[in-house]
Amino acid sequence: MFYQKTVKYFLIFSFLSFLLFSISLKAEISVDNEWARVTPSGAGSVYMKIINTGNSDDKLISASSDEAGMVMIHRSIREGNISKMIHIHDGITIPSNSSVDLKPGDYHLMLMNLDKNLSLGDKISVVLNFEKNDSLEIIPVAKLRPPKMHTHK
Repeated sequence: MFYQKTVKYFLIFSFLSFLLFSISLKAEISVDNEWARVTPSGAGSVYMKIINTGNSDDKLISASSDEAGMVMIHRSIREGNISKMIHIHDGITIPSNSSVDLKPGDYHLMLMNLDKNLSLGDKISVVLNFEKNDSLEIIPVAKLRPPKMHTHK
């Protein structure tokens, strides 16, 4: 009888410890200052600040949009006098208690085969998929330059 109670309390304690440990390691992601760049070519780009207030790193692994044939994570790099974009296949790590800026000349989301060319003021729905955090929908507005700060959770 003593053995059964001991095992029962041990199992309850183990489960609650695991639950508490899992919750404390969850990334808490929010997005700030999202916007899209106007382009005349049937493609576009999306920029934002991704903020992780959680206790563990997370990773933006992909993005999608019903209004684009494909959304890819890219990074613009400069080698000497040549600028080029590279496709980031393994995602972008968002460190715990930190943030990563997706901005012109650096990381960004590339919208390919848009249903229509973006015009100033147009909105486009984009879903961000993270390794640990739930997916997050953002609705950036097409601009020529970054908008003033706001937060999206």
